[in-house]
Amino acid sequence: MLRTRLSNWGLWRSYYTSSLSRVPRAPPDKVLGLSEHFKKVKNVNKIDLTVGIYKDGWGKVTTFPSVAKAQKLIESHLELNKNLSYLPITGSKEFQENVMNFLFKESCPQFGPFYLAHDRISFVQTLSGTGALAVAAKFLALFISRDIWIPDPSWANHKNIFQNNGFENIHRYSYYKDGQIDIDGWIKQLKTFAYNNRVENNRNPPCIILHACCHNPTGLDPTKEQWKEIIDTIYELKMVPIIDMAYQGLESGNLLKDAYLLRLCLNVDRYPNWSNGVFLCQSFAKNMGLYGERVGSLSVITPATANNGNFNPLQQKSSLQQNIDSQLKKIVRGMYSSPPGYGSRVVNVVLSDFKLKQQWFKDVDFMVQRLHHVRKEMFDRLGWPDLINFAQQHGMFYYTRFSPKQVEILRNNFFVYLTGDGRLSLSGVNDSNVDYLCQSLETVSKMDELA
Repeated sequence: MLRTRLSNWGLWRSYYTSSLSRVPRAPPDKVLGLSEHFKKVKNVNKIDLTVGIYKDGWGKVTTFPSVAKAQKLIESHLELNKNLSYLPITGSKEFQENVMNFLFKESCPQFGPFYLAHDRISFVQTLSGTGALAVAAKFLALFISRDIWIPDPSWANHKNIFQNNGFENIHRYSYYKDGQIDIDGWIKQLKTFAYNNRVENNRNPPCIILHACCHNPTGLDPTKEQWKEIIDTIYELKMVPIIDMAYQGLESGNLLKDAYLLRLCLNVDRYPNWSNGVFLCQSFAKNMGLYGERVGSLSVITPATANNGNFNPLQQKSSLQQNIDSQLKKIVRGMYSSPPGYGSRVVNVVLSDFKLKQQWFKDVDFMVQRLHHVRKEMFDRLGWPDLINFAQQHGMFYYTRFSPKQVEILRNNFFVYLTGDGRLSLSGVNDSNVDYLCQSLETVSKMDELA
């Protein structure tokens, strides 16, 4: 009997162990994995230019003055400071009102109020921009489509997020070619695919990720005229635009000016019926420095008319809105239940206080001016013209166009860490390391045989 029990135990343990043994090892994260490796390196010259976190001229992660003042107000306000209860599934009402006013009244004053007045925006507070993308992906995969187009190149986590949330077909559109945006190749790819899959696309309209500004990793953004051509094509092909607006303000230094793509998509005169909606994924990580607080939002902007052309938003919108709202709540509840509270309180205080909001606008402009200064300092040492091409090069990153082998040599021989695609985070550059950095970049750039 004992032998039988031991034998059964051995079989059960073998089965249990073998199930776990089938779990493969995932590769390190392409950005955060490098940052973790960097911390283990012991070299006085090492420079971490991987993660997109703003640092000051001394290499320190700083708190924006507007945020610091908001934090003091929260600390002095007993109700705000001590309330640790759960937020509602979709976030606090104050956060929703303040953020929607900022996004759709201040950033989009011509057409945004129309969408608000007609109750055509479903809104949820999310775990920063990543959470917004994840909730959007889950919703889209359940009800709209499991096909998506992602820029080539793009933020490495885009593919991961949509794969993990049910997307089956992930396509790449040509975004970058020979140092420029490949508008012709981009549009040709979309039209060719639409023609070859026109029957399937009617039932399964493909989604497309659009970087609102400060494209990650290239820093190259379309001009206004190019955006019109792109959005005209997307609208004509009945694709579902997903606007990833993680860097609002970092293109021009003006938070409102940088919402151009959102304003364009909401232009009801030009685009009266986005039949499958517009999805806006927005974050306060970069433009308010609330990285670890994970504060963002998802807005699902619903169409003015249904596919049959008979839809009256004033009569039927309530039912449509309730359906979308209910499904977003269900997704959030199953994903992370409810968003964190502290970061949203900071955003509420900044957006609801006129003086603090003005200070925030100044903080963002100051950050952009420092990034411009870094570009100029590097240009003075390297002479690379695209470093100071401010008409096209925007945001926190510089795209070196280094090959993976060059990036590896830069890391192993010079202890300078870029992401694998050659992206360099400008905010990690300061007076103490700019000379060594530029010497290292120049040396590796001349290794043409490795490119």
